[in-house]
Amino acid sequence: MATEDTSSSTSAFVTSLIIYGIIALIFIWLFLTLRPRNRRTYEPRTLTDIQTIKEEERTDEVPSGYFQWVPFLLGKPHSFLIQHTSLDGYLFLRYIGIFATTSLLLCFILFPILLPVNATNGNNLKGFELLSFANVTNKNRFFAHVFLSWIVFGLITYIIYKELYYYIILRQAVQTSPLYDGLLSSRTVMITELDPSIAQEGELEKRFSKAVNINFAHDLSHLEKHINERRKVSMKLESSLNKVIDKAVKRYYKYNEKKPEKLFGPDNNKPQANLETYVPYYSRPSHRINTRFPFFPFGEKVDTIHHCTEELAQLNDKVHTQQRKWDKNEKLPAAFIQFDTQLEAQECFQSIEGLLGPKSFGRKLINSVPEDINWSNMKLSSAERKSKRILANSLMVALIIFWAIPVAVVGCISNINFLTEKVPFLKFINNLPNFLMGLITGILPTLMLAVLMSLLPPFIKMAGTLSGCLTKLETDQYCQKWYYAFQVIQVFIVTTLASSASATVEAIIRDPSSAMTLLANNLPKASNFYIAYFLLQGLTVPSGSLLQALNLVLQNTMGRILDSTPRQKWKRYNTLSKPDMGVIYPTMEILVCIYISYSIIAPLLLVFSTIALFLMYIAYLYNLNFVLGFSPDFRGRNYPRALFQVFVGIYLSEVCLVGLFIMAKTWGPLVLECFWIVVTALAHIYMKRKFLPLIDAVPLSVIHYARGEPNYHYPSEDLGLKEVQDIGKVAKEKVDAGEFTGVIRPATHADLKRANLLRDDDQEESSSTKSSTSSDPNATMKNYNPSEYTSGSSSKKMSVGGNDTLKLQNTSTFVEDEEGKFRKYHYDDVKGLKDLNRGNNDRSAPDGVLAVADYGNMYGDVGAVKNAPEAFPPNITEDVSFFGRIRNFFNPKNSYPFEKVRTRLPHVYNTTVEYDQEYLTSAYTDPIVNEKDPIIWICKDPMGVSKQQIEEAEDSGAKISHDFAEYNEKGKSTFTFNPPDYEPPVKK
Repeated sequence: MATEDTSSSTSAFVTSLIIYGIIALIFIWLFLTLRPRNRRTYEPRTLTDIQTIKEEERTDEVPSGYFQWVPFLLGKPHSFLIQHTSLDGYLFLRYIGIFATTSLLLCFILFPILLPVNATNGNNLKGFELLSFANVTNKNRFFAHVFLSWIVFGLITYIIYKELYYYIILRQAVQTSPLYDGLLSSRTVMITELDPSIAQEGELEKRFSKAVNINFAHDLSHLEKHINERRKVSMKLESSLNKVIDKAVKRYYKYNEKKPEKLFGPDNNKPQANLETYVPYYSRPSHRINTRFPFFPFGEKVDTIHHCTEELAQLNDKVHTQQRKWDKNEKLPAAFIQFDTQLEAQECFQSIEGLLGPKSFGRKLINSVPEDINWSNMKLSSAERKSKRILANSLMVALIIFWAIPVAVVGCISNINFLTEKVPFLKFINNLPNFLMGLITGILPTLMLAVLMSLLPPFIKMAGTLSGCLTKLETDQYCQKWYYAFQVIQVFIVTTLASSASATVEAIIRDPSSAMTLLANNLPKASNFYIAYFLLQGLTVPSGSLLQALNLVLQNTMGRILDSTPRQKWKRYNTLSKPDMGVIYPTMEILVCIYISYSIIAPLLLVFSTIALFLMYIAYLYNLNFVLGFSPDFRGRNYPRALFQVFVGIYLSEVCLVGLFIMAKTWGPLVLECFWIVVTALAHIYMKRKFLPLIDAVPLSVIHYARGEPNYHYPSEDLGLKEVQDIGKVAKEKVDAGEFTGVIRPATHADLKRANLLRDDDQEESSSTKSSTSSDPNATMKNYNPSEYTSGSSSKKMSVGGNDTLKLQNTSTFVEDEEGKFRKYHYDDVKGLKDLNRGNNDRSAPDGVLAVADYGNMYGDVGAVKNAPEAFPPNITEDVSFFGRIRNFFNPKNSYPFEKVRTRLPHVYNTTVEYDQEYLTSAYTDPIVNEKDPIIWICKDPMGVSKQQIEEAEDSGAKISHDFAEYNEKGKSTFTFNPPDYEPPVKK
């Protein structure tokens, strides 16, 4: 029986543990039972027939046995995780692992001191409150809390510093690897909101003389409209064609042997390869056009196949015309400056403020992939972008305020037995057994809170796009920032206040003068809710993510019902779920925030946070290696944001302690805690100034040093911060001195095209080359050659690779010199891996080509992409003793030297990409400029109907193919390979 003076913490804990434990055991049992029989759901990354997985991303089969995969994955080096979970996935796992270990370490630091201090000679509270701050009555004991808070917050602050240091080193090592050093995105700088005087023809060329291509964004709204219409029409046509051919095949299989006269007539005079033989014209799909009211059956009724075929051909013509003249449209105040090397791009990126002036442009970005750019936001001016950002942020604030209402109700439910005396209709709850009381106060509120939080991310992403975010990365980070704000305010602040206030409201009403003391005693009781919350997150979430219940249903049940065309079935089988870093980071960050906030107030919570985070780590370790595909390559940018957001938990804990000290009237600990808040703020400011400028900028000396050039060393003292800051100052001095007056440089293909100096047949030839990218892997560009770079001079013009390419070499691009330093010498080490002794008509890839993709080829070392142990260097600490690791822990320079971090990268980073020249001239435009005509994919039938439809479509100008799709013996459509218009995207 629940009474007024008895907290429900024990019953809530026991009930939550039993129910969540049973759910977790059921999920784990189902996972272990179903995994061997459903490899597509539980280990798709190991399957060789999934075409969207790159070979370097594919993993070995899961070891046999129920739990053998756990030591298998835990024993893998970091290089293995970087390759098979991506850099973003690896850093996400590192975040969970670091703070799970920190939670465990805090147990050993705090428990021997705080638990006895809290438990003895106090208020004699019951349950978990006995071990919390609320049980302390002797004011002198609060000094233990304040000095331990110094140790805890100081340790966490140092861990943040150490991890930020490691991230910058790792980021620079990755950026200077052969793969990332040569990527198009690493060599292109984006500038937005340009001043009209700067956006004039030739102005940017004058200031950035080493640029090989400068593209402005253009207003392509008309092209976008026609592209979207074409996509809808092609999807409708493909669906209709497959539907009627499916119907024809079913009738053929049903009547061909037993009653052929029903198909071909009594005289067998109907052609077998004619759709009319099986599906009369009146039974074909139809729809209405020119309807003013979409939901009413008005308008002209047309045959869907015939109408869509003609409309698709017309739209193709319109799209072709607009694609050829895309650069004639209105120019927008955003430019993309492309260079031959990353060195030149970084020099540009770091000196833009000095060259253009801070008021001449709005934003500068580097490492952005064309497909990840929000092209609709390119046209915004600085004022428009600011107003949109204010509007979006206001919407988020309003949503937080209104979302607090249901969340506050959840917090009250967690301590509802304290409200029953003042809310008459709730009195029946006092008569419930302890098990049901625990169910109501433990299970119900945590589930309700989890559901409420899961509804938010789509709204936040929409607000991010509305706010003017330029790239998917910015939208993702906008979501990470605001979703975390929601989590902190709703899951922590509102729930804590609602839970603790509901537990004290009656006593405060009786004696208002005791409010401060009562809140000090009862605020720690809110930790009871979070114990149940950690049980929910630690038991059901990891086991549920391993079970993959939704994917299991979609693959085995819903897919069979919903998917009818070969393309739909191909997508279902070949498309993997991807982690959304802007969503999954905040779900981990709030757990870290909660345990930091309650580490001093209710240290027992650390036991449950440790278990929850370690189980989360195991679940994500499995899923990121075997189940999930790669998210967009953000190069780990979510990681430093997540680290900085840990400060929120530190500040909240410090403020809570200050409030508790005030309410308990302990002035000595109060002053000491206020002092540490100042220390934390100073450390926070220092780290922002030290690390934020280096997240996107790579010091030029680091690039030179990584190439093995003499007279350069790694700037380990400040990671290159001063160098990055000085480049802008030097550039400004040159501008003030009038040194940028223009240079003579070779005309590029884009320059000739703009000047109308290219003949029509040249342009047609270029277009033909572009359309045959995937069929001729030798038609690639030698666009990146650091060995030809000369400091202070303009880069050489890009040229098409020819037969003068060096013959095959087995030299690795990762070379150790006499000092054992890991570096890249020249691009020639990789370009020599091509073998051009094949004829131009040979469609197979040349030796050394790892992948033939849409706009280029990927080359690499002969044995670079493989799963042999030598492809994955050991961890940095592999050969360091235990005491050596402890010493290095307090010295990041010794823990993470640049050379050693670089040697620990996976060998897949030896690969490089060569892009097609024609593509490079328009790479940084909206991808719709390069979008190819859709190919309608239908299934090849035994009667020849599909062939008839292909021939009829060719006469109309539409493209239809039945390659790699056929019907099985049951008359069901199946695919045998990729869609005819599918090309694997090259890394950019």
